[in-house]
Amino acid sequence: MRRLPAVLARSIPIVASMLLLSSCRGWQGDEYLRHRVPATRAAREASFGFGLPGEPWRAVRKVDGVQVAWVHDGIAGVIDLHAQCDEQGDSSLEQYTDHLRIDWTAWEVVSQTAERLVDRAALRTVVDAQLDGVPRRNEFVVVKKSGCLFDLQYSARPDGFEAGRAGFARVVAGFRFPTEAR
Repeated sequence: MRRLPAVLARSIPIVASMLLLSSCRGWQGDEYLRHRVPATRAAREASFGFGLPGEPWRAVRKVDGVQVAWVHDGIAGVIDLHAQCDEQGDSSLEQYTDHLRIDWTAWEVVSQTAERLVDRAALRTVVDAQLDGVPRRNEFVVVKKSGCLFDLQYSARPDGFEAGRAGFARVVAGFRFPTEAR
């Protein structure tokens, strides 16, 4: 039986530790840490921070395509945060917001206001729409910074929308980018 050279044998635990640490990315507390591997995923993601919505919101993890999300069962509410750092082009914040209407019908803008977030222009839009025929009220905050596009979304039944807005406001108020690289 052949043995590994001593140098190789000593490096196996180091390499294994590096792989383990590099894979421990994603949502951690009040931050989303971009993945480092695979390179195609790393190029699309950003590390960012956010406020926490508090009770009775509960975190939803390990859902394909979702970076950070919470649900509020009492109002059928969802808060979802997403960052994309490539292939978003150079559209206006209005155009990016309009792009979020995919899968929605009966889209009616209730209000739209310009504001500042992470020292950049942002657009907050409240929309009444339907998803699979079910009425929803939605609030979107869209901001671009350093080549990344962030959309912060809140959706709930129209009769419960106001009850969940404070949680969404806490998430948006705590939004940070860039964050300390780890």
